[in-house]
Amino acid sequence: MRAGFLRRITSAFIDLTIVVLLVYLSFVLFGRTILQNQVIHYDEINENYQEVIETYNEDNHLIQDQYEEQRDLAGEDDEARGEALDLFKTKMAVLNRQYALDSSVYNRLLLEYNTGLIYYFAISIGLLLAVLVLTTNGNTIGRKILKIDLVGQVNFINIIIHDLLLKYFLVIMLFLISPYHALIIIPIYFLIDLILILITKDKTTIRDNLSRIIVNYHSKKNK
Repeated sequence: MRAGFLRRITSAFIDLTIVVLLVYLSFVLFGRTILQNQVIHYDEINENYQEVIETYNEDNHLIQDQYEEQRDLAGEDDEARGEALDLFKTKMAVLNRQYALDSSVYNRLLLEYNTGLIYYFAISIGLLLAVLVLTTNGNTIGRKILKIDLVGQVNFINIIIHDLLLKYFLVIMLFLISPYHALIIIPIYFLIDLILILITKDKTTIRDNLSRIIVNYHSKKNK
């Protein structure tokens, strides 16, 4: 029988979780050090940046406490409560402007590190997914757990089209180009998959038809 949408997306989630955990482990072991070494005086810059963040959080809490104290003292006096709120907003606006100025300096200094961090995870996840998919001929860990098999014209090229180009690589590229648009396009993409699986006789998606691969589910009973 054909695999449903929930089973398919769960298997993909399992595979992606395994890959992300492995990439994060590699980042902790050596990736972070490599990226930090690209920034001159990284430790000093990061330490100062953390102090800016801590100072902002402390001042934020202080302003919050002062406002709550003034509000409680005002009691049922609407005018006094309004003045306390206006003062709170003014103090927060000043604090946020100062934080934006202070943090912008460190954001510029750490731009290379933050950019490298994004590309490290994106490229590493993409490469590891490619290894996982191609070495298992599409029968990944997630699919084995969910008892999913690929049938039809399952070959090297079609697996790349079905599992990499139109699935994982597409998502990664969208996030690299524009996270904002990715959050809009990706749910629509999955919604189209869901609709096609529900309404088509063979429960096939666009990438199934383009690669001529069918995703089957074999339960123990079927076996």
